[in-house]
Amino acid sequence: MKLKTEITNVEDTEIIIRCAQRTERIRQLESMLEAWLQQSSELILTLDDTEYYVPKKDILFFETENGKVMAHTASRVFCTEHKLYELEKLMPPSFIRVSKSCILNADTVSAIHHNIAGASEVVFKRGDKKVYVSRAYYKMLKDKIYEMRFNI
Repeated sequence: MKLKTEITNVEDTEIIIRCAQRTERIRQLESMLEAWLQQSSELILTLDDTEYYVPKKDILFFETENGKVMAHTASRVFCTEHKLYELEKLMPPSFIRVSKSCILNADTVSAIHHNIAGASEVVFKRGDKKVYVSRAYYKMLKDKIYEMRFNI
């Protein structure tokens, strides 16, 4: 595998991977590049009548509340114009849906209190906020955390 950088007169930087076939190694490279590109960007969120440019990595979770989508950081709650299904595509791979009304950043999860009978409670590394994971999404979240932290 070779690495080549070309300096050209273009407006937007583009990364191109040329390969004979899309192997698992290429897929991993694509995934890492995509995650890096998305994490390095910000999302425009509003609080009162002010727009804030919040780094995506600082967002703990998104949830729908009274028909609005709210973005939670460790210390604030912002509003976004995006729908949850749009955020699933916009956010880095560390963001995963955990219920019909919530998407969380698996990088920020500190603990999951598993409850066999119903929703499990997620505790975050920063702040004192908590969300609940429905049984249908619990295994996907657990697998995502293991995959991200232990390279499984």
